Amino acid sequence: MTSSVYIRLAGPLQSWAGPVVSGNFVRTGMIPTSTALRGLIAGALGARRGQWPEWLEKVHFTVREDRSPIINDDFQTVGSREDEFHFRSRLAIMQGMKASSVKQLAFKPSSGDSVTTVIRRTYLSDAEFLVRITAENYTEEIDQALASPAFSTYLGKKAFAPAFPFYLGVGNASLLNLIPVVGRNEQKHAVVKIHELSMGDGFPSSQERVPQVDSRAEWFDALKDLKLVRRRTLLAGE
Repeated sequence: MTSSVYIRLAGPLQSWAGPVVSGNFVRTGMIPTSTALRGLIAGALGARRGQWPEWLEKVHFTVREDRSPIINDDFQTVGSREDEFHFRSRLAIMQGMKASSVKQLAFKPSSGDSVTTVIRRTYLSDAEFLVRITAENYTEEIDQALASPAFSTYLGKKAFAPAFPFYLGVGNASLLNLIPVVGRNEQKHAVVKIHELSMGDGFPSSQERVPQVDSRAEWFDALKDLKLVRRRTLLAGE
């Protein structure tokens, strides 16, 4: 049976590329995307953009939604500088375009003579996801990369660092339903959503009943009992 690598995606803010509603409204998806997770692994491997290993396309991701996100709005202002406009005009002419077409290179919706644009972006606030990563014959590479990443890992944007713990270790597929969630109420179990990303965007999520604990300390104790195999690192001094 192929083992899986488990990671936890949690932090104050997350951003997973969603549909662009308009030029000045960029919306996050509600869960991590396959593309974003492949990029996260590629960065951990040290692979630069355009140089990702082909086997990343065969990696399967299952996302468990441990804490549903709150949508957070952010408003940014962007202004075009005159010297930037002239530079892009010259670049367009060198590429065989008309200078009048230069504005098509970077659309910034604005009105009238205003040079300042307000851009609205949405982020996920206080979300927590458990991700099971499965790739036959490549478990070792993924585990090593995520345990000691070559490039910093982040939650969709470089400013959004993951909370500890991020890397959980290696275990069998059934652990996805055995790792507990931290208390929403006094019940011993909770119902969480499971998203099978390899099935495509239109595939509906399922629901699973998982153990629930009262605190993060109890969560760590439960995780230890599940005996996930964790890679030894120099930072741990082991």
